[in-house]
Amino acid sequence: MAYVMFQYDRPTESHRWNDYNQHVRDWIAQLLQIPGAVSFMAYRTTDGASPNTITMLEFRTVEDARKAQESEQMQRILDELRSLGVAARILLVERSPFTPKPFQA
Repeated sequence: MAYVMFQYDRPTESHRWNDYNQHVRDWIAQLLQIPGAVSFMAYRTTDGASPNTITMLEFRTVEDARKAQESEQMQRILDELRSLGVAARILLVERSPFTPKPFQA
């Protein structure tokens, strides 16, 4: 599995915060329609650390994730985030061969 990871701080200005919240569900739906997308998950920090939001868009292969990262759909969402003052850092990651599946406690 491979992932396109977004790392960013959500807007703090009230008008941008409201706009951001109104778009989140649409962005998730659009991301899941990118060819090869398997799942989407978002995480928020609990201690106020920055970046305070990390999302993981999962793909079956690194090649699918790479194509998605360069896709028009992804660029459109990044442009919309930028218009709200969100500067997302994008990483392409894959599972380590040492932990192909999570270890259980």
